[in-house]
This record gives sequence, C-alpha cells and structure tokens, in this order.
Amino acid sequence: MMEGHPIFQRSDLLLQDLLEIADHPLYDSSSRIASSSDFCGLSLEHAESVRKLFECNLHASGIALLRIQFETLVRGIWVFYGATDDELEKITSPLTMDAQQLAQKMPMAADMIESIGKKPQAMVPFNALSEFKQSSWKPLNSYVHAGIHPLARQREGYPFPFIHQLIRQSNGLAVIAIMQACILTGINDLQKQIAPLHTRFADCLPDHKK
Repeated sequence: MMEGHPIFQRSDLLLQDLLEIADHPLYDSSSRIASSSDFCGLSLEHAESVRKLFECNLHASGIALLRIQFETLVRGIWVFYGATDDELEKITSPLTMDAQQLAQKMPMAADMIESIGKKPQAMVPFNALSEFKQSSWKPLNSYVHAGIHPLARQREGYPFPFIHQLIRQSNGLAVIAIMQACILTGINDLQKQIAPLHTRFADCLPDHKK
C-alpha cells in the first residue's frame, strides 16, 4: 500500500514549485506557441493523475497513463520544434470529422522525436525523451494494449520499488514539460530557476546517470 507515502506529498510540492517558475504569459499568441503550451499543460495534468492513481493503488491504470503523459509531452515539444506549418494547421483546426481524420495522419512518436533531434537548440529535451522511450516504451505499450506486463503484475503484484521508480519518472517528465513552458515565455534564462529543484527534490526525481 502506497497511500500516504511521502513521495506523493513531495511530488505535489515539486509540481507547485515548477508551476510557479513557469507562471508567466506566453511570448506571443501564435498557434505554434499556444499549441505547445496546451500540450505541456495536458502532460502536466496527466502527471498529477498518474500520482493520484498510484496513491489509490490503481497501478495498471497509472502506468498506462504514464505513457500518455510521455506522448503528450513529445507532441508539445515537437509542435514547437519539428511540426511543419501544414501539420500545425491540422492540429489546430476546429474539431470536425474531416479535421479528425487529417489529425490521425500525424507522425508517430518516434518520428516526432527524430525531428526534434534535428534542431540543435532542442538537444536537452531530445536526449531526455529518447532515453525515456528507449527504456520504457515497450513495457508501457503493454499496459495500454492489455499485454503481458499488466497480466503478470495482476497475478504477482506491484513491488514498491517498481512503482516508486515510475513516480520518479513521471516527475522527471513534468520537469521537462515545465522546461518547455519556460521557453514558451521567451524570458531569457528562466529555465535556470529549475536547477535548484533537482537537488531539493532528488528523492522524487530520476537518478542522474554518473
């Protein structure tokens, strides 16, 4: 049982501090910046929901939502750095049946990450997203598509260290979303305010590789 574990309160405090840093108007009202901001906001909403599901011991649902949190974040960064004007128009069109069909033809997550990697100024999010996808994509897909992973866990249970690590990964994705939100404000060096949080909240963020 993880209900009441300190990592949930610590994670909430981390998100509050992150949101305070990025609490500034967008640089402009362009559809590219606005769409990136919307996707990042959705990803942060998913991050909060992931934690709440885990705290209620709804583990399989929380893990499935972690993949959605990640993919939403990928779109938020891709729409800013990698989406063509035509792709951006498809995403931002009014919700109709035709627009829905066109939006279904968007690139896959791997292609979005690849296009992000072609932008030198996006190397930090590119490296973080690539690392997460390489290590976690297939197991998370198994939860989304009712594969072998959730079935095995349903029988064997969810060890505390396993869930603890997933919460830390979700928090790490939230940090990336706020980093992107800082960029969208156009305020120079705003991201630097995030750095002290890595030390203050090291207990609920992914371990840094040596």
